[in-house]
Amino acid sequence: MSRLLLTLPLLLAACAPAVRGPVTFPDVQATLPAPPDPAQLRVLIMGDQGKGGNLQRQVAQAMQAVCQQQGCDLGVGLGDNFYPQAPKEATDPAFQQRFADLYGPLGIPFLMVAGNHDESWVSGGDGGDPAALRSELDYARLNPQWVMPARSYRARWGQLAEFFVVDTAPLAAYLPVRDPSFRPGGPFDLGQRAWLKTQVLDSDARWNIVLGHHPLLNNGKHGPAGNYDFGLLPWGRGDSVKALYQGVCSHADLIASGHDHTLQLFGPGTAVCPGTPVLVSGAAGEVTGRGVGTTPALFQTFNQPGFFWMQLTATTLELRVYTADAAGGPSLAYTQTFSKAGGR
Repeated sequence: MSRLLLTLPLLLAACAPAVRGPVTFPDVQATLPAPPDPAQLRVLIMGDQGKGGNLQRQVAQAMQAVCQQQGCDLGVGLGDNFYPQAPKEATDPAFQQRFADLYGPLGIPFLMVAGNHDESWVSGGDGGDPAALRSELDYARLNPQWVMPARSYRARWGQLAEFFVVDTAPLAAYLPVRDPSFRPGGPFDLGQRAWLKTQVLDSDARWNIVLGHHPLLNNGKHGPAGNYDFGLLPWGRGDSVKALYQGVCSHADLIASGHDHTLQLFGPGTAVCPGTPVLVSGAAGEVTGRGVGTTPALFQTFNQPGFFWMQLTATTLELRVYTADAAGGPSLAYTQTFSKAGGR
């Protein structure tokens, strides 16, 4: 709260109503390499990795070990790619130090997601300036391993899988967003929501996976969508994030997010999102403890760094949770497989 008091004049100046009205939302599709094996896909799922320091390196080393043992075709970075905020320019050494040096040796592309720290305005992590993502969008043109052609986009892996990346940062910002068109209820919010639902429902891929930074379900300190820890402010509660995800529940095969620095997996039987498993993978750069959430989880661990590894085939979606020790060694903590019969 003290941070808000210090910036009260700026907050008052930013409190113009959100711009409303129709919007044409761009449908951007990322280009991925041709699948070496279109019958399977192996994916690393990390989040909140951009802290720098020993813990990020340890988790990166554990990822390399798992990829050597199990194989990896694709990576996912679920946002907060840099702390406390995104670099100003794509040529900043931070891109080399916190991405290329650590994940470049894996030799796989990473679908990158925007987080609240990547769109900082006044204070690191406030999520108040969508324009701050520019350097990360520019870096995608310099390094093909960093896949981010737009803040919201989709990417296909043959007929096996399609990924849908959404930008939740302005929908749960700690400040009224600098650009009113990005505020909850505005053109970006409504346009992205319609785009996601349309594209997921129209997809003919075997598996449809939604990637965003803020979680729908969460027992960690940040709380679940609609009840985030900054919920005393209407724009910080995450109602628009909840509506975004719930629009594709039972249609998407998995919703993956970060934001909370924990590892959690919720089954497809929850009342909030029936039919769709939900995971939180935000422990690749920093860890935090448990919150007050009580949603039944298939798996959850707090204060342990790590990541998810996923394998897709025509009939199965397998998720494995790996934790990383101080020496960068991986430990398998949990495995869960979801099956799909004939049809899409």
